Amino acid sequence: MSVTLKDIAPRLRIPAYIVTAYIGLGSFVDMFVSSWPAQPHDLRWRLLFEGFATTASGSEMLALLLFLAFAWAAADRIALAFGFSFSLVAAAAYLCCAVIFLLDSLQIKSQVRGDQVARFDLGLLWTGGRLVFTGLMFALFATVAFRAFRSLSRPAERAAASSKASLIVGNKPQQAAERVNA
Repeated sequence: MSVTLKDIAPRLRIPAYIVTAYIGLGSFVDMFVSSWPAQPHDLRWRLLFEGFATTASGSEMLALLLFLAFAWAAADRIALAFGFSFSLVAAAAYLCCAVIFLLDSLQIKSQVRGDQVARFDLGLLWTGGRLVFTGLMFALFATVAFRAFRSLSRPAERAAASSKASLIVGNKPQQAAERVNA
């Protein structure tokens, strides 16, 4: 007897949601606590906050990936809808954060010493690239969650579809059997 994810997912669903929420929310809380008090009007604070957002992106993506995997394996449509919504919001937030970061970096570039410009440019590309990558990954997760949501049809729809999906139509097999016996 082999045990698959589909077998254990309904039992592990709630603990998996709690752990993934802990991972995801923990990263966000760390990001906000590390940059408190909020000073969005201060350019240096925005750059610091965007750097923290980049650092949190890996755990956020891993948490959402695990959340969606368990939601799909447990056939939990509500969790998939939540994952889809969260993915859309996170994708928009990270892509907006990338645009703001790049604009802020261009604004502060004139204050960078000449011998540090190459290092600054490398950091700008790395951080901006990670923010864009994270935004695109969350957009991909939204697409995957939407498709998974649609693939899980309601039980009544599945029963109706399975009765219609029969390879045997009408009485043809019976007629064929009569011809063979005749």
